[in-house]
Amino acid sequence: MPRGKHPAGSTLVELLVVVAIIGILVALMLPAVQAAREAARKASCKNNLKQVGLAVHHYHLCLGSFPPGYVYKPHPRGNQAGFGWAALVLPYLEQEAVYRQFDFRVPIFHPINRVPRERHLAVYLCPTDPITERQFVKMGASSPERYAMASYVGNFGSPDLDLTPDCSDGVFSRNSATRMADVTDGLSNTLFVGERVNGVRLRGSRGIQGPGASAGWSPVPFHGDHGLHMHYETTWAGAVRDLNDPADDHGHMVLFHAAHTPNSLQTDDRDITAPHSGVAQFLLGDGSVHAISETIDAAVYAALATRCGGEAVTAR
Repeated sequence: MPRGKHPAGSTLVELLVVVAIIGILVALMLPAVQAAREAARKASCKNNLKQVGLAVHHYHLCLGSFPPGYVYKPHPRGNQAGFGWAALVLPYLEQEAVYRQFDFRVPIFHPINRVPRERHLAVYLCPTDPITERQFVKMGASSPERYAMASYVGNFGSPDLDLTPDCSDGVFSRNSATRMADVTDGLSNTLFVGERVNGVRLRGSRGIQGPGASAGWSPVPFHGDHGLHMHYETTWAGAVRDLNDPADDHGHMVLFHAAHTPNSLQTDDRDITAPHSGVAQFLLGDGSVHAISETIDAAVYAALATRCGGEAVTAR
């Protein structure tokens, strides 16, 4: 090698420039990767809702009506049934084995029903919400009674489902038996099932907050009266009597009403709050699934929640 010549190579400055360029490229690509992942999760959630739609219609085909929002048997110590619409359609979701584990002759909270009610079912879980798939709604601070969380709730309609559990203008309510012919607004113009997360909502926040929150969500077990209705308790198995107030059926565990638009800052545990940014996905009566914006007009949203209001609206 001639004197004064050095092996070809990169200087430190050149190396730092390359590293900086790679860092910039990664930073530019990351949002696109995240968006692609969320799109895939939303597609999976949409497919779940379509499967639920098929199951609800098969139930109607076999039994002549859509399933009740939840089964109610009055008793001084609270509802002695409680099984929700999502539990009743299990045979039509290829979940016959789970369905057969329930003993419908006793309340859902009976120890004999512990195994099925604690089972998380993928078809009832939105993959954008990582908390729900592994957490439980607990009844009582020290009680072992618990229920697998879920992501989907049936449409009660526009009234307050706590105040008038039997007076629904939606599709599902306490001991309801809505028929297809009862949906005079049209199946394609009527909400059937929507999304809801689990966790605790802080006032003024669009997120669900709490210690150890993952992706903005935090599990919060239910411990009796929650006062401001800021705890979200969504299950699939059923609605369960309040240990401190047996007259409270907790219908919101499996149902929603349209008091506030999706993801509203004023929402509470009876409304729709989805884990997707800016939208919530809904199953309509015709089996289609639509993402409805959180900016939808409140009157239009309420009209979509009624089955026989006579309004000329569309979810599209």
